[in-house]
Amino acid sequence: MATETFNISSPLGQAEAFAMLADLTRVNEWDRGVTNAKQVEGDGPALGAKYEVTVTGFDGKPAQVVYELTEFDAPNRFVMIGEHATFRAHDTLTLTSEVDGCTLEYVGSLELMGDDAPLTPEQLESVFTKVAAVAESGLTSFLQADG
Repeated sequence: MATETFNISSPLGQAEAFAMLADLTRVNEWDRGVTNAKQVEGDGPALGAKYEVTVTGFDGKPAQVVYELTEFDAPNRFVMIGEHATFRAHDTLTLTSEVDGCTLEYVGSLELMGDDAPLTPEQLESVFTKVAAVAESGLTSFLQADG
């Protein structure tokens, strides 16, 4: 399993940033590896809501991942787990109020599924470091302007 952690400061209030981030239909606004995201279960961001997200797969082709909000404590923290035949993504986003906005702590992990994994553990680490850097850059920009 590969894991990456980063922190981002934002001028947005904690509740506003949380609402923007927890709405996974907007994930393509901060992750350029995502081309489409739509809610398939639930009505807005909430515990148990599910989203179908199209990502760039390990082979460079589009792959469908279903993300579920498995923990939801607005406006403090949520956990999203993405399931695909070849991998599972687990992301925890925690927001803390600050005098001049808020801070996001993002902890993401990716593990390969099945016996015929498309990457070695070393390749996964290398790929996930790059994927996390793209997310960090996109989130930094996304959290600078209001929704």
